Parts: sequence; C-alpha cells; structure tokens
Amino acid sequence: MHGEPLPESIVVVGAGLIGLCCAHYLRQQGFEVTVIERDRLGSGAARGNAGEICPGVAQPLAAPGMVSSAIAGMYRPDSALHIHPSPDAAMIRFLSRFLVNATARRYRSGVAALAMLGADARHRFDELRAEGVDVEINKKGYLYVFGSESSAARVHELVRANGSAAAGPLLTGGALTEREPCLAEGARAGFEIAEEWTLDPSRFVSALVAVLEKSGVQIIEGARVNDIREVRGETVIHTSLGETRAGAAVLAAGARSPELSANAGVALNMFPGKGYSFSAEFSEPPSRLVKLEDARVAVTPMDGHVRIAGTMEFDRDHDRLNRARIAAIGKAAHPYLRGVDWSRIHSEWVGSRPMTPDGLPLIGRLPGHRNTYLATGHNMLGLALGPSTGALIAELVTGQREQPPEFRPERFARKPRKVRAGSVR
Repeated sequence: MHGEPLPESIVVVGAGLIGLCCAHYLRQQGFEVTVIERDRLGSGAARGNAGEICPGVAQPLAAPGMVSSAIAGMYRPDSALHIHPSPDAAMIRFLSRFLVNATARRYRSGVAALAMLGADARHRFDELRAEGVDVEINKKGYLYVFGSESSAARVHELVRANGSAAAGPLLTGGALTEREPCLAEGARAGFEIAEEWTLDPSRFVSALVAVLEKSGVQIIEGARVNDIREVRGETVIHTSLGETRAGAAVLAAGARSPELSANAGVALNMFPGKGYSFSAEFSEPPSRLVKLEDARVAVTPMDGHVRIAGTMEFDRDHDRLNRARIAAIGKAAHPYLRGVDWSRIHSEWVGSRPMTPDGLPLIGRLPGHRNTYLATGHNMLGLALGPSTGALIAELVTGQREQPPEFRPERFARKPRKVRAGSVR
C-alpha cells in the first residue's frame, strides 16, 4: 500500500490460529479490528492439533513418493494418508497439482520457503508470552522415533540436508527408553532435535483471545459471512447477524476460505485435509513431544493429559469424525508405546486443515481486489506459522513489506471473473 491511504478499520474473517494472530498484529499497528467467526473461537483445526512449534523441521506434504503412498492407501482405512475413494472434481484438480509439486526440486524449494516464513517463529511466541498470552511452552525439543535403524538413518540425513534444524546423533535400543521410558520394543532407533517446542493449542487460543479482548478487538461468534464487497474504498461484510463495514478485510477462514472467495470469481485450488487426535492416560507420560515417524503419529504431553495425533484424510465433509481414523492412529502407535490404557481414550477430535497443492500458504491480496487479503492454506503448520503470518499480513497492509512471491495467492487462484462490486461470499 505504498503511497495509498491506510484503512482505519479491518475485519478478520475466521477466528482460528491464523485469524487470531492476524488480528493481534493488526491491532498492534493501531487498526480498529473486528474478528468474525461462523462457529466458536478456535473451531476448525485450531484446538485439537499436536501443538507443534516446529519451524526448523517444517516441510511440505507434497514430497517425492507421497503420491504413490497416497494411491496405495486410498482404499485402506488404516493408512496414514487416506483419500476418500469417491473423489469429486475439486479433489481431482487438487491432487493433479499436488502431483506436479511432489518433486525433489519443488520439495526443497518449499522447505526453504517455510523456513524463511518461520525464521522468527520462536521469537514471536516468546514475545506473545511477554505481551500477556499466558500459556506454558515446552522447550525440551522433540524425540524422533522409528521402527528400524534404516528409517531413522534416512530421515536423520534428510533433516541434516535440509539444514534448518540440528539433529542429534542416532540413538538405538536402550538409549531411547532412557530418554523416554514410555517407549516400547517397537521403538528401535531415533534421534533428538533440541530446538523445537510444543504447547497446548487450545490454551493458546483462549489466552490469545483474552489479550485481543483486552486490547479492544471486537469478536463476533456465530456469524456466518454471506457476502463481502469492496464498494468505493470501503469493505462491506454481510453476515447472518448483520452488516459490518471496514476499510479492509482479511480472509483467514482455514479450509473454508475457498467458500469466501468463490463469489469474487476467485476459485482457490485448496482442499480440506482432516487430522485426528485423542487423549490417553500413560503410567509414565513423555516429557516432550515424541514423533513416531514410521507410524506418522505425534505424542504430545499437555497440561494433565497426553495427546496422540496423526493421519491425513482428504475428505470434503469437514466435520465428520471417522472413527476408523482414530482406530488407525491407535493401531499405528501401539507397538511403540508402553503403559497406555488404550481402553480409556478420550477427547476424540477431528479438524480440517487448509491444504494447498505445494504445501505453502496463501498470504497476500486476494487476486483482483484492492483491500481484501488472504491468510490461509497453512496445511499442518497453522500453529507454528501463525504469529509469523499475522506479522506479515500487518506489514503487507501497512506497506512495510513487499509481497513474498513464494506465498502469492495467484499461484493457485484461477483468474477472477468480473463480479458485482468485488463481492465475496
């Protein structure tokens, strides 16, 4: 917005991790901010994830070999990556672009782009705590665990080659159980990464909301956005609870963002990737996050419970909890863990992550629009990259920073059609 007058007020559509972080940094820049959420604060993928703050090991899902893995698991309900066996046109369009991006060169480019966006992530989380976002951060690092020494050695080398995180030496057998006694015989090799953190994402959402409300951000729950229009330099948002006017808008509605952009003539090539989690009781809980890499499961200690999270399911039904996926997580994790009461799992959760074909978010102006921005498509990294994204959006709106080309929305947005006054649903 160099040389252009700044808006006085901004509406953020979506109160997940990205939307709340955008609201925080926009408010810090002095804007009057309103957050509109169709459901409850932190719904969608915000509260039930594994709680990973992992900028050093962030990587796109579109990696070499991932497509063949997905095809092999399409009809297996217990596969770590499951595609609903009745794909529609949107899924086919998404998967075709995913295939194009699942190359070694594009994967390396994606790793570098995510490392750039998340370079200040840990600093931002420490800042948020200093600003009153009262949530405990576990800074003990991650323990990566594998079912074989060959698997551990392959991923260990990949982490070292990516260069964004420092992996400790390879560990085998008893060296693993010495570090985390909850590990069983299935855990045969692994290594530590000291720099990565975790937190309870639900507590983080609640703490951030409290800071936003104290700073004067208006938050509206249960308001479905029906239309957004840019009219004579003003943004008009029509919701099921009434109309809101502002100088600009940020669409940060996660997996539902394509619905918001559709009536603007901007079709976003995104698709919901559903993740699952549940909590379990351990006789001796882990002290930090344990990544069961061959099982594609994360085990995270949180306040008073241990969350077990995993799987990726491509399914347009955002809210349907497929219990076969919960069972698949437990089955995959069982050989690696001891002292777990599997008969008393609780807090089962499903949330749709906003997936993009190259694994990188869409951050910047909505194509064909002047005062409407996108902040979505963070795949499985919404928590880790939330504060960095919020700060970037604030810098783009105020003209303090140019659009990073790696995240430009145009790359997965079909050309805008002419629509009435730039309206979006």
